Amino acid sequence: MPTLAILTSGGDSPGMNMAIWQANAAMQVLGWQTLGVKEGFTGLLRGDFLKLETSDTMRYTRYGGTFLASSRDPDFALKIPEAIDQLEQAGITHLLVLGGNGSIRGAAALANTGIKVIGIPATIDNDVAGSNDSIGFDTACNFGLQMIDQFRDTLEALPRLCVLETLGGDSGFLALEIARAGGADCALLPEHPISSLELLQITQAAIKHHHYALIVASEGYEDLEQTVLNLERETGLRLRFSRPSHAMRGGRPSSHDRSLAAALALAACNALTKGESGMMGWQDGKAKRLDFKDIPNQKILKMENQKKNPET
Repeated sequence: MPTLAILTSGGDSPGMNMAIWQANAAMQVLGWQTLGVKEGFTGLLRGDFLKLETSDTMRYTRYGGTFLASSRDPDFALKIPEAIDQLEQAGITHLLVLGGNGSIRGAAALANTGIKVIGIPATIDNDVAGSNDSIGFDTACNFGLQMIDQFRDTLEALPRLCVLETLGGDSGFLALEIARAGGADCALLPEHPISSLELLQITQAAIKHHHYALIVASEGYEDLEQTVLNLERETGLRLRFSRPSHAMRGGRPSSHDRSLAAALALAACNALTKGESGMMGWQDGKAKRLDFKDIPNQKILKMENQKKNPET
């Protein structure tokens, strides 16, 4: 009997549970056995598997996080023989991996040994090369947008310098989307740092226009904390620096993320039944399988006026 194992790795993202349920349901209809891997690649290395049933997995689809739990193992590529041994002992013939860049690299390393593996981008950072969207990104954006809206409510009553720090690691996709959707005065992105003088000019123009300034910054922006403290001193406005941190990774997945997760999982299952490996990316509004070797090494940040900080 073909056996599919489903694994979630790296940072959790809302919608992972939906993808697990959809993959499990689709494969069981075809007569496949489906197993869950507890705690990502770490659980795979110790052979920590559990049998999945559609009725059990459905109840998790409305929740964020991943009921299979996750982990990070930077040295996984050095432990491939151990992972293959565990897969063979459990009779696992196919593997579905949900996660970000590191997880996709781990999936590719396993595929190089001959096992059929499909990786699905699931990260709120939306920085996986070869995919225009990733599971969890929309939910995180909605969280940030709500914070921006609530900031503005109070800023219009009592002017301040407000800075919202987003997650995103060394990429600015999340910060940029929240800034644009929320009409922030500027976004601080790791890919496109700006000078202190330019930032001051943008901020002063915003204060002149509506008596306050609202900035969204990615956590990967160099010297972010000192940058905003300097800005407070130079503008004379009291600073309110908000760092929601990992709260941005949680919460019930949005409709978009649930639909995206289901579509990618179904496409991944279809590819696995055909004996294919690769990453199931999202391009032009549909799922597209990419061979692991064809995935770009780096995702290029596409925005208008790339050399200038976007004034939204």
